[in-house]
Amino acid sequence: MPEKDKVVKELIINQKAQFNMLEFYKFLSSWFEVNRYIFYETNYDEKRDSDKKSLRIRWNGSKDVDDYYRFSIIVKIELKDYEIIEGEKEKLVDGTLKIELTSTLISDYEEKWENGPVMKFLREVADKFFFTNKREKYIKELRDDTYDVFDKVKSFMNLQKFR
Repeated sequence: MPEKDKVVKELIINQKAQFNMLEFYKFLSSWFEVNRYIFYETNYDEKRDSDKKSLRIRWNGSKDVDDYYRFSIIVKIELKDYEIIEGEKEKLVDGTLKIELTSTLISDYEEKWENGPVMKFLREVADKFFFTNKREKYIKELRDDTYDVFDKVKSFMNLQKFR
């Protein structure tokens, strides 16, 4: 089983927002594409209560940095009591928004070192003594990527206030 190390546990944005969901999706997917992550949706759950709706979305961005390490950034979006507002040019979503980002460094994601107890032991030795500098470099890079997307999402949401 691959080793998973949480690099950034929870970065959270909470705000009452009015924004274009389609533009937000395009913005986020383009960030992942520019930074060479594979971006996909793993969960979409919508609930309706009278005229208000609730939505939960989970997006995952993953990037194989070499044949042993993989970056994973998970974006959880929770939109409560929202309604769609028809504008002149676009549809806006108005509701309480919570965005949570977490990132994980995954080692031996192809499970090449899982073929028995001897290989597992050798992987542990290699991780501890040979891959330490590389691992620290990748942790810093993944942390920087996570904070970069977090800052960009905050900027996007702040720009939406001035529409």
